[in-house]
Amino acid sequence: MKKAERINDMILYLADKKSFNLKELMKRYAISKSTALRDVISLEEIGLPLYSELGRYGKYKILDTSIAVSNLFTEGEIYALYFALLTLNVYQSSPFNMETSTLELKFSKALPEKVKNDLLLMNKIITLEQTNHSNVSHYLKEIVQGTIQEKVYKLTYLKNQEKVSIIAQFIEISSKFGQWYAKIWNLEVQEMRVIRCDKIDFLVEEKAYPSLALKELLKRAEEFYQKEKLIPFTVTVDERGKDIFTKESYPSMKIEKQKDFYVIKGYYHKGEKEFITNYLLLFGKSILTLEPGQLKKAVLKKAEAVMECFKQL
Repeated sequence: MKKAERINDMILYLADKKSFNLKELMKRYAISKSTALRDVISLEEIGLPLYSELGRYGKYKILDTSIAVSNLFTEGEIYALYFALLTLNVYQSSPFNMETSTLELKFSKALPEKVKNDLLLMNKIITLEQTNHSNVSHYLKEIVQGTIQEKVYKLTYLKNQEKVSIIAQFIEISSKFGQWYAKIWNLEVQEMRVIRCDKIDFLVEEKAYPSLALKELLKRAEEFYQKEKLIPFTVTVDERGKDIFTKESYPSMKIEKQKDFYVIKGYYHKGEKEFITNYLLLFGKSILTLEPGQLKKAVLKKAEAVMECFKQL
């Protein structure tokens, strides 16, 4: 068990205890006395209020923090923070998976009884929409930290069933319908691309390349999109198509009502052709017109391929 995982488990283990000693930790985690002492120091550093008593193995008492927490935040602020925790739990993959579980436990243990009961009710009465994906993004935490710390990475990801290896810096990370996307700057070809985080199967820091300031990367990304030759498209859809667009759309698209139908306008670059083709297939019979012709042909070809698959069933 890694130290970070052990510390998080210790927080859960000690949640209902008023005291503990080093012997307990040594036995539970199969660690030495020196390691147990270092772990106790780590617990204190992250805010667990402890004071020690003398003894052969050392005894530690855990102070009650409910008074301090209730004075630090207003009741409304506590509800807002708890709601934020609930929204994070919606994601199957999150940069803060382990942290949210221990944070929620710490949060509830350090609150007055009335507020704690209200939060339990909030958990029961609020249901958030959840999009489950079988694909898990394993490197979200590293991506967030690496973006902030302006690290260069060597990464491998799957593109059209083939592994692609690049040297890149992360610029932004975003989520859409439960799926995580990363905007990266490829240092080898000096281009910006967006990749799905669950497609990354290898990630390691690459110190041989000088890193760029995040501010500079954001500027380059903006200029890159301005220079990139974007292909505009227009789709006319019916009422059902409008509902589909409302449920799933992207910043590069907008919809307008015209008489009894709706017009979706947007743009894509050539590397996103397959993505936009798959997206438009979601609309099915709701599409009334589609331009340009090359995109229409791509959608038709994709639809025919799907039909062939069903014929073979």
